[in-house]
Amino acid sequence: MKTDYHFEKLNFGGSLECLLHSFLNDEQVLLVESLYPFQLSTVEYEEEIRFLGYDNKRKIYKAEMWDRLTFLMSMTGQIIMPNIVVTNRQDKNRITLITEHNKRINITYDEAVVFEEVDYETANVYDWFHVRSGNNHPHNIIKDPTYDFVHTLHFYQPTRVGSNSLKKDVCAASHLLKNELSSPHCTEGMARLKTLKMMQDAGIKGLKNGYAPNGKHNHYSLKIEHAYRETIHNYKPKRTFDEIIMNRNKEGKSWKLAKKLFRHKQISILQESYRLPANL
Repeated sequence: MKTDYHFEKLNFGGSLECLLHSFLNDEQVLLVESLYPFQLSTVEYEEEIRFLGYDNKRKIYKAEMWDRLTFLMSMTGQIIMPNIVVTNRQDKNRITLITEHNKRINITYDEAVVFEEVDYETANVYDWFHVRSGNNHPHNIIKDPTYDFVHTLHFYQPTRVGSNSLKKDVCAASHLLKNELSSPHCTEGMARLKTLKMMQDAGIKGLKNGYAPNGKHNHYSLKIEHAYRETIHNYKPKRTFDEIIMNRNKEGKSWKLAKKLFRHKQISILQESYRLPANL
């Protein structure tokens, strides 16, 4: 089965910047590859993003904003074929998409804007761990600038069952070359060992286990369990986040929809839509 579509202008991209630009300028975007932000990365609050339902009372996660924009733009038809494209082939002003059900979709356009350049030679790798022993400490971040493999530990409040505000899980961040992604020296198991070493060197201890003869607490060993690994490629956007926010051209249908929905607080669930809780 073949389906043909034609657009006067079409944005190519999957980054937060591409989505935000398309949203604010009422333009359509072909989301062939989702460049989903690191789940703990945030943006500073500015009055210009209040139209998306944000205030200055809590952290604003880029991943949450990415989900919120795709939700709104899907409702208005600005995102073309989201989440169903398996592969694509491009030739001049024509792109052919093959979907999950082996459906062929031909898209032609008069003008296309490629919104970002993706670096496929390197990758940011994030290993997420549940901390079972050693999750109560004052650290929010620990760095090891001498290595690219597990160079930073991000501690955060988990939302999984059984956690509370005093406990912290950890995400280990690495910056790897393409050929290092399959290296036995950069596996999830090696990331676990490096994470434990960095936590121990920072003075983090496991759960208390009675008292020593000198009256000090004994502690169990640190214990962490690997949850999943996430790989995110760096990219260079055509326009920065601040440039897009400060140069809004018009209030299109998606902008008006967001203004209406947030005014009546009908999609407050979007404050919890980013993917961290679902994955952990």
